[in-house]
Amino acid sequence: MALLLISDPILEKIQDHFKKYGIKSSISDERLDFESDYPDISILGIKDGMGNVGSLKLENSPIDYIQIIKKQEYAKCDYAVGGHVGMGIHKHSWWMMKLFLAFSDSIHIGPFDIGTLTTIKKGLFHSEVESFMWNGYPKLTTLPPGLVRDNVVDPLSSDQRLRQLMTKCLLKERTITISRYSPRHESRAVETNSKIVIKSKWKLQKDLFADHDTMEMYEKMAKIVKQTVNDLKYHLR
Repeated sequence: MALLLISDPILEKIQDHFKKYGIKSSISDERLDFESDYPDISILGIKDGMGNVGSLKLENSPIDYIQIIKKQEYAKCDYAVGGHVGMGIHKHSWWMMKLFLAFSDSIHIGPFDIGTLTTIKKGLFHSEVESFMWNGYPKLTTLPPGLVRDNVVDPLSSDQRLRQLMTKCLLKERTITISRYSPRHESRAVETNSKIVIKSKWKLQKDLFADHDTMEMYEKMAKIVKQTVNDLKYHLR
């Protein structure tokens, strides 16, 4: 039996935001397996911690699911917004999108885990990405190097449009990681077969609404990773 959830209003805002870019999605009203990694944000109350806000299932995108998580910290301060001068408690909040790629049951991905190393050139009025590179373990299998084309960094780095987008978008995203994912198995959660996750840094809520170039960048990454996995499907069983 699946667990029904009440969606957070921010999910509808992000859903409408993506619709402007032609990305259709639906809000999940049942708990998905990867959502079990965090408690529901409503359960945290006034405690510090991280919680699951909810998820979108994308319909016409190489990205299958987007999960929104929230981190909150409470701190004493001399002034509380909306209050009077004096001691108060202020809540600091940060948000993150996790992008999940789903594959068939037969696919078993190796210890794949890469992330960007970005050099930012700071100017007097503007900063720009001077260079970036992928770092980590780029192979989808545990086979010796050279036997099969299982290095995901190669196709990611050779796509010129992706490099253009990353040069522009890494100024805001800073660090992007792509890695193997294995959800916790909870009897009441819906299995999604999510096996790879893409994510970046924590953001303020206003920065959570990715612009068109950023979403194009993430969709290109997802498409390249999925194609590489598909090309290796007989080696990943």
